[in-house]
Amino acid sequence: MSAIGPELSPHQKEKERSVLWAAVLDTILLIFLMSVGLLSGSMTALSEIIRIILLLVIEYVSYIVLRRVHRSRFNEFEFGTGKIERITNLLVAFGLLLSSLYIFTKVIGMDESVPISTTALMLTLIVANFNLMINFYFSMAFIRSNQTESSVIISSQIAARIAKTVASCVVVGILMLALWLPDPRSARIVDLGGSIILVGYMVFIAYGLIKESLPEILDRTISEPDHYQILRILAENFDQYDGFSGYKTRRSGKDLFILLTLSFFATNSLEQIEARLQPIRQSFEAELPGSSLIIVPEVAKGS
Repeated sequence: MSAIGPELSPHQKEKERSVLWAAVLDTILLIFLMSVGLLSGSMTALSEIIRIILLLVIEYVSYIVLRRVHRSRFNEFEFGTGKIERITNLLVAFGLLLSSLYIFTKVIGMDESVPISTTALMLTLIVANFNLMINFYFSMAFIRSNQTESSVIISSQIAARIAKTVASCVVVGILMLALWLPDPRSARIVDLGGSIILVGYMVFIAYGLIKESLPEILDRTISEPDHYQILRILAENFDQYDGFSGYKTRRSGKDLFILLTLSFFATNSLEQIEARLQPIRQSFEAELPGSSLIIVPEVAKGS
């Protein structure tokens, strides 16, 4: 019989529902946008389609990671799950860069006299407006759901959703202008100019993903002040343990991970050891907020 997972809090359920519905609605809109956007021949629509596809990957990965974190299904990872999402972000960033290069070469080689289908462009504009409204709505929804219980995954979704909202505003403005212009050649020039703007924005998003994700993947040693603070906390709580075998630390992005090995006499019961460890944990939470502390108890030598 499978083990029953932990009961989710209302805030955790709200976060999962928000991320899932955002991804589902984005997928539905993507299908409609591909149906009409590609028929219109608009390079701006093509740029938006590629951008949505790549960023949609992050949404689904974030939802899977969020569900597994809430249900404690990542216990096999000793130092958390941040790298999973960061590696995905890096892959999407490189995809954005390659897509930007592809779109840029298409724009450079396109004839300005190639007409845009007015009917398909009008339908594309309708879908783009729905996309803008959904991006704005979920930007607000993610911000609200993250106020009570902050989540790194939801925080990254907020940043991505705000970026989508800005891009959607640009797309809607460009499509409206291209549709309004009576001269087909002028409409095509506006469309090509809009796709260049989106290409630049895709490169900007890719740069932000790489800048944010790369330090999270590469572990670093901690600074001397952090070492001093750890030793000071241990010294202040020296009466709570019977021996000290050392500690290991690593910093991944902004997260600090500490592994302590403390010794206890064999006469101590598990309840007594846990009671003595509690003040140590509280001191680390107070002095190094946000750090992840693991304490490994062992039997003191000679006990």
